[in-house]
Amino acid sequence: MKSQVLDVQTLKKFSDEKRHQETIWSDDHARVSLICMKPGQEIVTHTHHGSHIWTVMEGTGEFLSGGKTQSITTGQIVVVPAFEDHGIRNASQENLVIASITGQGD
Repeated sequence: MKSQVLDVQTLKKFSDEKRHQETIWSDDHARVSLICMKPGQEIVTHTHHGSHIWTVMEGTGEFLSGGKTQSITTGQIVVVPAFEDHGIRNASQENLVIASITGQGD
């Protein structure tokens, strides 16, 4: 497999009904998904068997974990260890775009 540069601006997609999540790259070891949320959309808290990394590419949101809420914004990276509950809500009036990186199998 050759190296690639992925352009978030051309890959992002939104849906009025619910958040849009799409795998934009994967191999036998990892997966990169793009999560696009309009205002009011969310990812409810959940867990994974492996670590999970979210990079905020555009907008602001609320990171939910351990019963606490923390603001996140463009340029921040959220690292969630395996089995820790986590979710994200777009409580702003602008779109939120997140790159999600996980190990295969999650």
